[in-house]
Amino acid sequence: MKKFLKISIAAVLMITTVVFINSCKKKFDQPPSYVDPNVVANTSIKALKAMHTLGGYEAITTDIIISGVVVADDKSGNFYKELYIQDASGAIALELDGTNLYTSYPVGRKIFIKCKGLYMSDYAGMIQLGVIDNSIPGNPSLAGIPYTLFDAYIAKGAFNNTVTPRSISQSQLTTNMQDTLLGTLIQLSGYEFSAGDTSKTYADTSSAKNSVNLTIKDCSGNNIIIRTSGYSNFAGQHPAGGNGTVAAIYTKYNTTPQLILRDPGDVKFTGPRCSLFEEDFNTIGTNSATLTPLPGWKNIAEVGGALYKNAVFGSTKCTKVEAFGTGAAIVTSWLITPAINLPAGTTPKFSFLNAAGYDNGATFKVFISTNYNGSNTPSASTWTQLPATIYTGPGSGYGSLLSSGIMNLSAYAGQTVYIGFRYDGADPASGTKKTTTFELDDVRILRQ
Repeated sequence: MKKFLKISIAAVLMITTVVFINSCKKKFDQPPSYVDPNVVANTSIKALKAMHTLGGYEAITTDIIISGVVVADDKSGNFYKELYIQDASGAIALELDGTNLYTSYPVGRKIFIKCKGLYMSDYAGMIQLGVIDNSIPGNPSLAGIPYTLFDAYIAKGAFNNTVTPRSISQSQLTTNMQDTLLGTLIQLSGYEFSAGDTSKTYADTSSAKNSVNLTIKDCSGNNIIIRTSGYSNFAGQHPAGGNGTVAAIYTKYNTTPQLILRDPGDVKFTGPRCSLFEEDFNTIGTNSATLTPLPGWKNIAEVGGALYKNAVFGSTKCTKVEAFGTGAAIVTSWLITPAINLPAGTTPKFSFLNAAGYDNGATFKVFISTNYNGSNTPSASTWTQLPATIYTGPGSGYGSLLSSGIMNLSAYAGQTVYIGFRYDGADPASGTKKTTTFELDDVRILRQ
């Protein structure tokens, strides 16, 4: 009997222990349950934003409630003390005086904003929702909702709502303050970073941590800025080098459209680039120094000693050539691309920018060759002139860089070619005056 009692007591203890462990385990594993609160939105984001006038500070004095799903948070550090929330009508920036907001308000969470007591204003034309700061008399500003008041104004809703970027074309974007796309998560397709930007980092990683603008463009030449904070956790990463889709929050700075990435994973540039070849001369050195040979390029003073030089005008960098100062009656100079493979089955399109200055008769022409051998006497090879638009400059000063037009190189598909830019002029010291300066930029062959 005692033995039976011992076994029974041991069994009961074992069962009790198992139940206790399982009970604890169940409580530990069960996540908190969140559903939308008993709050109903009575105004759309679009309607709320329509109440704002540029530069104003509108106090919200009625029981306006908006709701939206968080489409951008501060997890990557590229957004600071703000969230972007979006409903079917549009989106707005919500200013919050707190950090690690993503732990309570992550992307995909629905939230309800009880707007009474809040203010609307704008920063560089982007409408924001927050509180008023009157600490400087006569100079109000919009500030983030204090952390201690988050729950007073924000009702938390369900997690994991689907957040799908809206696929659009760049032509749909405007900088109208009431544009319903401003602040929303959009997606552009067929874009890539400019060739000169792929070697840069998203932002400044020095102690200054400056924000940086990089440019993306499509195969038609449409371009838009991607702006990244130096405090983002991906500031030191290099952008992807291919072509594809990008999802980002569409914003603007006054009249400049710009995209803000939530995370570099939203950049899916894995396809082949638009360009079979491109050179924007952004890596050149100081103005008027001889153009340092770019990888594979040839800078040749075939006759007369005039080499192509750097041309730097503020943020614009290109190359230039002129006969002035050579003392030669005949000046023939070439700038020749590396060998360019034009794949079979494509219809490559070639273009560049050019400008002329102090025009007095020198000429600038562009040629293509399939048998140039890399020598310093390119005239000995066979060259075919291409129908580029070359601009005539003013007699004093410079014209603007303009497009050469698009030239179809499909006749050369399946071959390796060289593009040669030839300058012919003369120096006045020789008795002949043909010293026009020509500038060249953005040499590009697109894959079509």
